[in-house]
Amino acid sequence: MKSAYLLGLLITASVFGAVKKTPMPFVEEGAFFDGVEGLLKKTPDTDSWRFVPDEPIVITDKITIPAGTPLEMLPCSVLEQMTTLAGEENQIHIELSALFTNYKHKNYLFSVYFLPIKDDTEPLESPAEPDPDKPEKAEPEPQEPESIIPTEILKQIKANKAPDLKKFQQIAQVTGDIHLIGRAGYLSKANGSYTFSPDGFGRNIDSKQFILLGNSMLAAAEKQMAAEPGQERYSISGLVTEYKGKTYMLLRRANRTYTHGNFTP
Repeated sequence: MKSAYLLGLLITASVFGAVKKTPMPFVEEGAFFDGVEGLLKKTPDTDSWRFVPDEPIVITDKITIPAGTPLEMLPCSVLEQMTTLAGEENQIHIELSALFTNYKHKNYLFSVYFLPIKDDTEPLESPAEPDPDKPEKAEPEPQEPESIIPTEILKQIKANKAPDLKKFQQIAQVTGDIHLIGRAGYLSKANGSYTFSPDGFGRNIDSKQFILLGNSMLAAAEKQMAAEPGQERYSISGLVTEYKGKTYMLLRRANRTYTHGNFTP
């Protein structure tokens, strides 16, 4: 009888524990947050980095990322700058501006801009005694730093809309990355990653491969590739970035191309 009673308590506790657990909110691709403070830290024994916000990230009236939620970072040039500053400690306190992407029902962050935040470890200086003979000057109110991201882009991405290709070019200018538009080539999969290889029909072009980052456009391209097995040509547009000597692309458009017999694919 006592064993049955204890078993009932364990089942009740597990049920209530499951009810209390809140599922991770899913954010639509293109949502943007600007200037959120948090900790960037490396996942042990991997080259994966996560951003843990100090405060809730409000996406819409119904979707909020709770403070302390680890968000996985996509490789990019801005992430490399942050990891370099993190040094051997493998973590750094920053103020981050980033775009959400989603791939296979999971959210990722693509870094756009950041500011390192200094830890409050230095002793504060004691304030000087006020001089009664001198009138006190009113201190100006602190002003928020002006964002380097163009205002039109901020309005567009804060409205939970992915920037169009022309606007995305301006983000490329902010990050120092390159926006590739309408390049033809082949999509392929190797070692668990998808790559894009430009093709110039025999012309002397760079044979560099671009590793595709996880986002909704890559997921759509995967479905198209599965429907047409074999090596097919695509017209690709996307944001090209680098991380630790490798070249990556955040895919923005992938259209199947046809030669109609005029060329040999």
